[in-house]
This record gives sequence, C-alpha cells and structure tokens, in this order.
Amino acid sequence: MNQKAGASGTRLRSVLVVEDDQLFRKALMTFLSSLGFETCGVSTAEDALREAVWSGVDVVLIDYYLPGMNGIELAQTLQARNVRARMILMSGYLPPFVREQARAASIEDVLCKPHDMTSLHSHLMSPMAERDNYETTH
Repeated sequence: MNQKAGASGTRLRSVLVVEDDQLFRKALMTFLSSLGFETCGVSTAEDALREAVWSGVDVVLIDYYLPGMNGIELAQTLQARNVRARMILMSGYLPPFVREQARAASIEDVLCKPHDMTSLHSHLMSPMAERDNYETTH
C-alpha cells in the first residue's frame, strides 16, 4: 500500500480490511475510500500479517471469524511483530467473552456487523484524532 497525500498535503489514513467475505470486504473498502482513506483488503490472517508488516497501516479492521486464526489471535500476532496500528475487531456474532478477550489484547474497538457506516466512520476518526493529539503534544 503506497502512502499518498491528500489535496491539502496531509497524509491519507490507511486501513487494512481483514474480512473473508469478499462482498462485505469490498463494500467496506469502497466506503472507506469515499471518505479519503487509503484501503487494502485481504481475506486471510496470513495475508494480513504480510500486508500490515510491509505497509505500515494506521488501522487494521479485523473480522473475528477468520480461517486459520481468529481476529484476536491476529491482533496479538501483529502486536508481537511491532505493528503499531490501531486494531478494531468486528463480527456478526460476538459472545460476551470475546469483548473481554479483545480488551485484554489491547484491541481498541469491537463492532458488531452489519454496522452502520456512519458509526464505523466515527469509530475510525475519533480515536485517531485523540491519538494524533496525544502523540503531537506529549
């Protein structure tokens, strides 16, 4: 994923969408691209590991139920490989223990699918702005 500059010269935010449902992955990527995010999508945890390490994305949006390893295991593996992206977990069905595991794994947000796209945008923007303010003032 190449980093690009927006019209004002500021760097676009990059989001890696890890979702095995091709239609949903493409819909998410199209929506995020329309908001100015640079997007990349993969269908497996293994592909996500390669892409996130190589590209230096800002956010990894992870489906919980993936072939090979679940979304929490993926987030933990990315963190162990020093990927400093925000991790957001999503799924159509999330038992209560998954939220607890996600919190313990330092996953910042957990979203239920299908989520309202406006809500997704809010989840992406608010914590980023707070993180940017923290990083530039501390």
